[in-house]
Amino acid sequence: MILSFVVIIGYLGFIIIKQEMYLTELHQETVVTQTRLDKAKKINESLKTEKSNLEKNEYIEKVAREELGMTKPGEVPYISNENK
Repeated sequence: MILSFVVIIGYLGFIIIKQEMYLTELHQETVVTQTRLDKAKKINESLKTEKSNLEKNEYIEKVAREELGMTKPGEVPYISNENK
C-alpha cells in the first residue's frame, strides 16, 4: 500500500515537473515571437510612412536630387568632395 502511494506521488511529481518545463519553454517562445512581432510592426510603420511620402512631389524631388543626382533642366549639379 505504501509502495503504491510512493509510486503515485512520484509519478504525479514527474508530471508536474514535465508540465512546468513545457510552460517555461512556451513562455520563452512567446517572448521571442512578441519581439519579432514588435520589429515587424516597426518595419510596417516605416513602410507606411515611406509609402505616404512617395505620394508627395516634394519627397520624390528630394530623393531624385539627393540619391539619384538628378537636376532640373538648366541647373548645374554641384559635386562636393565631403562625401568621398
